Amino acid sequence: MEELFSKVLDDDEKIVKVYKPNKTKLFVSTFVSYTIAMAFFVIVSIIGILFDSETDANPIWVLVPIGIYVAVMLVVFALTHIYYKNVYFAYSNKRIIIRTGIFGVDYKSLDMSMIGVVDVYVSLIDKVIKKNTGSVTFGSAASPVVDGKYSAAYKFGHIEMPYETCKEIKSYIAEYKKSISK
Repeated sequence: MEELFSKVLDDDEKIVKVYKPNKTKLFVSTFVSYTIAMAFFVIVSIIGILFDSETDANPIWVLVPIGIYVAVMLVVFALTHIYYKNVYFAYSNKRIIIRTGIFGVDYKSLDMSMIGVVDVYVSLIDKVIKKNTGSVTFGSAASPVVDGKYSAAYKFGHIEMPYETCKEIKSYIAEYKKSISK
């Protein structure tokens, strides 16, 4: 899997471990988020159509917002599928690296010497699907973790065994920081 990150690795850098998000958790999370976002649109549209007093609205028009919802969800799932194929998380002997993208591949990285906090977040969806998933968030002075779950730029999202992963990476970071301080 190191070849997935070869474009961004330094000459003396090696990938220690690569993670892939849990597919079920990613898709369920996407479905729930977009359903909540679209629910307001669908409900308001249906109420507007059914209770329009100025025109004699045909109830068949209720299918229009439902059709729009279905179309949006099909596009979202297609894009999520493409995203899933491109997303990988890794840590090397120097930094954490996040590989994502829908229309191309993007990379983000954070040097281990800059990491000041590593948090684990397990959501209600993680508990409901019972796949032992969660997110590990990394923060630094330049990219702080504000509320622990949503605003961090460096996050290994939807990964399996988040507590074990956090412990493993924190241990590696501590060893790295000890080795560079000598």
